[in-house]
Amino acid sequence: MKLVAFALVCGMFVLGVVGCEDGGPQVEERPTAVPSPSPVPTVAATPVPTATVPPTMVSAGTESQGPQLSIAVAPVGSDLPRYDRDEWRHWVDEDGDCQNARQEVLIAESETPVRYTNEDRCRVASGSWEGPFTGEFFTDPGSLDVDHMVPLANAHRSGGWAWSEDRKREYANDLSYAGHLISVQASANRAKGSKGPEGWKPPVGGYWCQYAVDWITIKNAWELTATESEAAALGEMLETCEPSQSLVVVRVEATERDVADTPSSTPVTGKTYGSCDEAAEADEPRVRGSKGNGRGFPAAMVPSARDGDGDGVVCER
Repeated sequence: MKLVAFALVCGMFVLGVVGCEDGGPQVEERPTAVPSPSPVPTVAATPVPTATVPPTMVSAGTESQGPQLSIAVAPVGSDLPRYDRDEWRHWVDEDGDCQNARQEVLIAESETPVRYTNEDRCRVASGSWEGPFTGEFFTDPGSLDVDHMVPLANAHRSGGWAWSEDRKREYANDLSYAGHLISVQASANRAKGSKGPEGWKPPVGGYWCQYAVDWITIKNAWELTATESEAAALGEMLETCEPSQSLVVVRVEATERDVADTPSSTPVTGKTYGSCDEAAEADEPRVRGSKGNGRGFPAAMVPSARDGDGDGVVCER
């Protein structure tokens, strides 16, 4: 697996391809939503939001100065399980206040106080929203979709296929980062579908910078991958960010991540073991779990072990 780094260094955007260990960005707290301990400033204020990036990402004489964003690049597997939207359960009411995730987004993003359908305040009847994809304004929530910035089907193709249904539900209803779920014009959202930036971009070019930053931040936070064409399209969109310096391409030799370091649906060595101890005694290499909680074995290598966090790795320690 390769990792593409998008950096704003000394006033210039730098795009590099390097090998590195996993690292995720800090995320911005959405008002009235689930609290997040690590806020990220919005792009509308000009700077690219700060992301936590390992120092190993910077090479070829480039110093680590200023905020950076990164995204892992890998091809989409040809034998993935079929995408089933029903497995990605939404919209749910995680905090039990009768307002599900869609209603929470509509309330948070309305530019004026919302009105509710009745006194129980569970559903929004009207408000004021600017659809960021088209720049049009809406007062009727029925004209809006709440869009997953990185669509569910795209997340499935990018590594989410291996998640548990609980993990998929968390992703489908995540309110901790303001760019994860957004209110957009319904027709524009349906034109986007499950396409990545290489296949669809918002008609409003002034939104491209924010769109690319949000896309990269989300994929990094959830440890999802991008295709090479997707990463290239994101780089083009980042060129629209202010200040508008030229794009500098830093050519670094790409280091492919060891196959054994990536969770797989099939045993890395072609062997299976009856227990974690058996795999360890056979000196099988441990791999990093996608949640960063330890190292274990690919689930198919020890099929009898429980994958508690749905990341495709068992026996994590």
